[in-house]
Amino acid sequence: MKTKRSGKAGLLLSLVLAFMVVLSACGGGGNNGNGASGSPDKPAESSQPAGKVKLKVATWAGADELREFEALVAKLNEKATDYELQVQSIPADYYQKLQTMIAGKQAPDFMWLSQEYVPQYASLGALAPLDEYLSGISSFHADDYFPGALDVGKFNNQTYALPWISQPYMLYYNQDMFEKAGVALPTNDWTWDDFIAAGQKLTKDGEWGALINNIPTAMYTWSYGGDVFDKDGNIVLNSPESIQGLEMYQKIVKSGIAPDRAQADSMGNGDMFKTGKVAMFIGGAGDDFEKTVKFKVGMVVPPKGTKQVTFSWIGVTAMSSTTKNPAVAAKALVDMTNAIHQWKVVAPTKSGFDLIKTSRPEKEYAVETIRKASEVARGFNNQPKQAEIDGAIWEHLTQPIENGEDVKKAVDNTIKKFQEIIK
Repeated sequence: MKTKRSGKAGLLLSLVLAFMVVLSACGGGGNNGNGASGSPDKPAESSQPAGKVKLKVATWAGADELREFEALVAKLNEKATDYELQVQSIPADYYQKLQTMIAGKQAPDFMWLSQEYVPQYASLGALAPLDEYLSGISSFHADDYFPGALDVGKFNNQTYALPWISQPYMLYYNQDMFEKAGVALPTNDWTWDDFIAAGQKLTKDGEWGALINNIPTAMYTWSYGGDVFDKDGNIVLNSPESIQGLEMYQKIVKSGIAPDRAQADSMGNGDMFKTGKVAMFIGGAGDDFEKTVKFKVGMVVPPKGTKQVTFSWIGVTAMSSTTKNPAVAAKALVDMTNAIHQWKVVAPTKSGFDLIKTSRPEKEYAVETIRKASEVARGFNNQPKQAEIDGAIWEHLTQPIENGEDVKKAVDNTIKKFQEIIK
């Protein structure tokens, strides 16, 4: 499970240049990419072709995951009467190759994206808005999704992608270490102060109470009702709630319950938990600790401040703005997404949630806890220049706070950098 926000400024710049070529070639927003001009408010409809519409799906899946996905697609193709899905596997340099295809007017009809790429691609015209088509598809049920998962596919109040997996971050703990030290086990109602207190009791003799590298900086702001950007793209990092969360972050760093970032990175983060060197680790609900460790693993929702919330890594599928039959493609997208919900754990829907009990039986003990986390899980309020924003957060906020710099000063410096990026 990746814990750092992916994407760099260089990639964003190349994306901008690539998409400028695409938009110029496509003639801007008055053309929906199929050669027919339509109004800016409603894409022009293309006539239904004879036979099945062939639709390419770009995925980063490789090896076993690719074989499983291809089997899923084969079953969909057998049932479908109006489309045929073709898998396009790009297991290495996925985003660089994807942007090259888009720039060369060879974009796939569908593309897997990590949540942070949706605003970038949507703002540059590479993705098709879906709401018009989704409203007429009976198998699409927006209210079945956990809200936090569906939100990451939206930009400027329009839906551009559907989530197919959501990995809420959970607090894993080594039950043997807790019991040996006589420390009460974590609960779903723990606060960050409870986390610190337990961690201090468990830090001794070359063992640590916790690892905190995996916790996104923004998650501390959420814990107190703050954020980095709000849903409308306004900077709210300097709100009292955000400051309170970041001060708690610094308190945890200073508490001594965790190795510093350099030491944790050199020792392998998750490996430190697997080998019994740390008692608590925050990672994705789908992580395989239950299968790989020799101690008894427990799991609860991460600690809270004034609000219980957790981060979730969310994968989505978006539809290209150049797909030639958007109505048929949208139906295929819904069918494919619904099928993936029956394959991938953790599903971002309420109806697909109990799949965990059969596909990952070692997680059955924690199903209700993961469900509780899914209800309060969310992604970031990503921005079109998210790659540069991530860099600013790391350089001007996360590192200074960990190094003991005044929180408000770090926040002010970060906001100045945000303003330069946005300008």
